[in-house]
Amino acid sequence: MGKKQSWYPGHMVATQRTIHELAPYLSAFVEVIDARAPLISRHQPLQQWVGARPSILVLNKADLASQSATTQWIGYFKGRGTPALALTSRNTNAKRQLEQVIRDFLNPPYRLAIVGVPNVGKSTLLNRMVGAHRVATGAKPGMTRGPQWIRMPGGWEWLDLPGVVTPRHSMDWRLKSLGIVPSAAEERFALVEKIWPLITVEGKLPSDWTEWGKNRGFLKAGGVIDEQRTLDAIIVGFQNGKFGRVSLEWPRDAE
Repeated sequence: MGKKQSWYPGHMVATQRTIHELAPYLSAFVEVIDARAPLISRHQPLQQWVGARPSILVLNKADLASQSATTQWIGYFKGRGTPALALTSRNTNAKRQLEQVIRDFLNPPYRLAIVGVPNVGKSTLLNRMVGAHRVATGAKPGMTRGPQWIRMPGGWEWLDLPGVVTPRHSMDWRLKSLGIVPSAAEERFALVEKIWPLITVEGKLPSDWTEWGKNRGFLKAGGVIDEQRTLDAIIVGFQNGKFGRVSLEWPRDAE
């Protein structure tokens, strides 16, 4: 009989090993999630990989999420002993917000790594935190060569971790709707059928998404609606906040 193949992707094995190696050198991990779906955008095994190291949870893209839902989520996580804050990593005040939480939670020196699943804004946040100081200064002894430390004034060190962590629920419609995992063209009808009722609650959009497509001029020859173009535009618009602030998860969903 041949050797049984493991379902566990090789890059995740390497990522897990790297995090285990790095954890003893770190003050804390900064875990980035999408504020619109804070539970499903977390990578549950990652919480085991970091071991005893504390974590600070960043609900990123808060400008795209329901303010009420995000406020409730911050309370939810803090009530479970996890420091959490909501921010938008593109904004200039994101650096000040995160640094303040870190100072409140940890004593210097601050050695931190930003982790999370793809497309939640990890790189944008790291660039915001280190700015012009993004210069690789070499790995600490005993670490793999890939991870690089970025040393900054004031006792701050940020770890630039290579690789990504695959979302655990990669088939979930919410992850596909948010662009955290890709969706195939044939899946977008089902996604829009779930999204559209969430973005039309205030009555500012037609109840039928095809009417929106027609109004936008997404038509084929003969005035027939181009459904695929409309579906794609809705998905991209939703991901970019075109239809307002919408959350796909609320703390009541966690109960």
